[in-house]
Amino acid sequence: MTYPVWQILSQKYDLQPHYTWPAELRYDDGHELRFSSVIGGLLVHYTRGFQEPTRRPSDLTFWRGRWYNVFTNYHEDGTLRNFYCNVTMPLSIKDSTIIFVDLDLDVQIWPDGSYRILDKDEFEAHRLQYGYPDWVQRQALNGVNEILALFGERKGPFSLLKP
Repeated sequence: MTYPVWQILSQKYDLQPHYTWPAELRYDDGHELRFSSVIGGLLVHYTRGFQEPTRRPSDLTFWRGRWYNVFTNYHEDGTLRNFYCNVTMPLSIKDSTIIFVDLDLDVQIWPDGSYRILDKDEFEAHRLQYGYPDWVQRQALNGVNEILALFGERKGPFSLLKP
């Protein structure tokens, strides 16, 4: 079975492109969208200045209206590597492109249940650089709490982990 290929476009707060890559749409119920990475598809990382083909499989979960998304990353053999959760503004869709503003806070979760909140320094620097309004800052921090609650309940993509 073939799935439609979309583009995933991450932007910075000033709407400049951060990175983009192709992914196959696997599920859309009007609230939640699930994608799978296209192995060999080109990741273009504008802010870090590189391009490389996607080598490992990932499942990407987006929700309309939520301030985060979750990338479920696998090793080449299909075993779970980690979850990488991006705190973002709610997505928009244009044509076959998912567009979101990355707010720089991230949560990384490993199969053993340990996790780290990443890039607090980057969030702080960009909060000042881009002038994130107070309400955006609150929503971003709330996004971290929602991710950790979903993880704690083993819901959504985190249902792969044992309680």
